[in-house]
Amino acid sequence: MATIESTRLFPRLQESSTSTPLSILDATVARFSPTGAIWVFDENPTNFDQETFINHLRDSFIETLSKFSQWAGQLQWAPVQPSGNHTERFNRPLLVYGADTDPGVEWTVIKHPFRADEIVPTADERASTITGNRSGAWDGNDFNQGLFVSSAPLALHDLKDCTGLPGMQVQVSLLQDGAYAIGIKIAHCLADAQTLMVFVHLWASNSQKQFRQQAKLSMMGDPVFDPALLDKCAAGDINAPEPDSALIKVARDLPLHRYSWWDTFDEAYPKVCIPTTENSKPSAADLALAIQQNRISPSTPAPWSSWDFTRPISYTLLHFTGPQLRSLQAQAQSLLDQPPRKDISRLDALLAHLWKSITKARKDTATHFQPQSQDSIYLNLSLGARTRIQPPLPPTFIGSPLFLTHVSMPDPQNSQVQLSEIASKIRDTMKEFTPEAVGAMLHDAAHEVSPQRLWQGFLGRGHTLVTSWLRLGLYDVSFCGGSGSVP
Repeated sequence: MATIESTRLFPRLQESSTSTPLSILDATVARFSPTGAIWVFDENPTNFDQETFINHLRDSFIETLSKFSQWAGQLQWAPVQPSGNHTERFNRPLLVYGADTDPGVEWTVIKHPFRADEIVPTADERASTITGNRSGAWDGNDFNQGLFVSSAPLALHDLKDCTGLPGMQVQVSLLQDGAYAIGIKIAHCLADAQTLMVFVHLWASNSQKQFRQQAKLSMMGDPVFDPALLDKCAAGDINAPEPDSALIKVARDLPLHRYSWWDTFDEAYPKVCIPTTENSKPSAADLALAIQQNRISPSTPAPWSSWDFTRPISYTLLHFTGPQLRSLQAQAQSLLDQPPRKDISRLDALLAHLWKSITKARKDTATHFQPQSQDSIYLNLSLGARTRIQPPLPPTFIGSPLFLTHVSMPDPQNSQVQLSEIASKIRDTMKEFTPEAVGAMLHDAAHEVSPQRLWQGFLGRGHTLVTSWLRLGLYDVSFCGGSGSVP
């Protein structure tokens, strides 16, 4: 492996120094792992040498970054103002950009000594898993993603360090026989999956112009960076010193886990997480005052003993064909002694099927299955807020407007539980998040002493965590236009 280039990139036109507070939900996901993806392409255009190829990718990236200039700035915590508005409370993220001290976006070009077909299935192999007699599963345990994304820390990676650290990293990996990969990582409070793809599709469109191809217009349009649009949809007065008790009740009646990272006394609590947890707490004096004033919201002890951190993590890519998904959907829509439920989507059906299968596999591989004296097993779902508020946010809204809800059942693997029952619970849970409910949830989150204290999801044997990248065109990305295969 050889490093060809390592630098920081900036927009072409530097704006005057600007600071923009991020949204209520951006603050709640600051502890999440970075948003990211890796695209592997079979070949690059043969009529461009390596230097020109890299230059075109870099130039088109800078052109695109000029519409996302905030990402070249400094992600940091907003200064705390006790009498300020909700964006000036403890651990609220802020972007400062257009300054001489901007850290820029980390840009790295690496050359690897292996071919694409040595690390991922070829196009023919991918097709055979779809149309042939194979199971449609790829065991990706040997794929070392660390070779394709930067290992350097991002700003606020530990909820503390930020000065000089970038909020975004891009790595171009040159492989043998003309293949290449592009890996991106970005702090989660800057971008969810949808935001990332707004950027990537625009970059790909600009890149095609550099390669003199008939560039396709970005399928997602231009970005809208205005975090306050989300905050305006919060119910009540989020700048008031105290929350509205009626709205708090509405929010806390929603299916939202309230596991506290601060409950470190549990013997099974992962010690490696404690330093970051300490960084999510205000000063001792401010914390004592918050406790005295009863401003620490209720929480639930997390089932840490159900999560075995010593067990290895495996990665498998499953492909479901269109007919398979339609069959699952038909099963899920068929309710006993009732008309078919047509609002059950293919995703609802697939999640119900996977959850039931995962629970069965966990039972089959365990000597006993006790999710730590829980009465229920949970499917934790990541939901976007863009279309769940009023007025809805544009699809190109930039940020991380998401939250985690959960579906609970005594045992979805139970032979008496039909796929339709599980899928119906999933759909009914999603329907609870009306604009009024989300408005109350935003009100509650805006008044949290620390937005990073509560985790709405969990892992371990009693929990399954799901996030979806639906309809974002991940496989439609092409940086070189007509040349090269789809990723």
